[in-house]
Amino acid sequence: MPYSQNEHVALVAWLLSMLSFARIQLDNFLAPFYPDMTMPVADLSGKLAIVTGANSGIGLEAARALARMNAHVVLACRNETKGEEAKRHIIENTGNLKVEVEALDCANLASIREFLSRWREREMKPVDILINNAGGLTGTISLTEDGHEQMYQTNHLAHVLLTHGLLNLGCVAPNGRIISVSSAGFYGSDPLSKRNIGNRDILAKFNNQAGAKLSLGEMLQLYFRSKASQAVWSMALQCRLSKKEAWKGITVHSCHPGTVKSSIWSQPEGAGSMADAASNLMKFGARTLGITSEQGAITAVWLAVAPEPASSNLKGRFWDRKQWKWVNPWSLSVHLQDELWDLWCEEAGMHLN
Repeated sequence: MPYSQNEHVALVAWLLSMLSFARIQLDNFLAPFYPDMTMPVADLSGKLAIVTGANSGIGLEAARALARMNAHVVLACRNETKGEEAKRHIIENTGNLKVEVEALDCANLASIREFLSRWREREMKPVDILINNAGGLTGTISLTEDGHEQMYQTNHLAHVLLTHGLLNLGCVAPNGRIISVSSAGFYGSDPLSKRNIGNRDILAKFNNQAGAKLSLGEMLQLYFRSKASQAVWSMALQCRLSKKEAWKGITVHSCHPGTVKSSIWSQPEGAGSMADAASNLMKFGARTLGITSEQGAITAVWLAVAPEPASSNLKGRFWDRKQWKWVNPWSLSVHLQDELWDLWCEEAGMHLN
């Protein structure tokens, strides 16, 4: 693994992570003034890709880019109608007819299991690229049908179930790529632990009452934790895959897409419901300095297709603008990763074989 909790003393590790975070924040601010990043070019003929949340935003642009490279692309979407509309646009834009829609609702673990059951029966099964992109931001305490806090399940836990399920079915190609669209919010998360996994401490504060209004700080805390969960799980997953002969060729990464001008900032159930000065400033900054969804998809697509990220010394890292970043020292604790891993597998109902 490229990261090690023993590679640097704690203070140096913390300083390196803060330097990486500062650089990410600087890039977020200056991104509108930088030259556009270029989408990678590759021939993905014969390759199969799944993109979750592919009917809009980063997911749509990632799917479009992969289709343009001639991959067979599966749009895994909660809303099948919007998924079919996205499929039509992608086919019109790329001329690639190998685009299909599959129902997948990350707020419902039964939907993930149904997807896996259908996938088991497919003729074309091995997945070369899996981009775990679906997610959301909610401004109230929201619980899924499975009883989990919604951001935790939608952004993270559902993708644990999906990814582990595909691996257990033998449906990830030997040299496949698994990419999770995380966030620089990873750096803003408090350390994950058994106490706060699934945001149970915040839920307890509100007596597990769905609909309770969150402050901006509370909303971001839940969001940041979900994104930290994606990043820590990606590192832990890479470590486990690298130790198994059948899976050691698989590459796992997580990334920050940048501050993207997307609907996440205006959705009435999320940031759009916030009207205080700090929230308005945050939304103004995203509208003013945010990058396009296409630019936001580039790092994830690059990680999925470029040769460099598959190098053995680069696997399992956290990336921004095609550059790997030092991460929070707490997230590198093998003991903590193992503890969280077991809890995530238990709550997803899916351990790795």
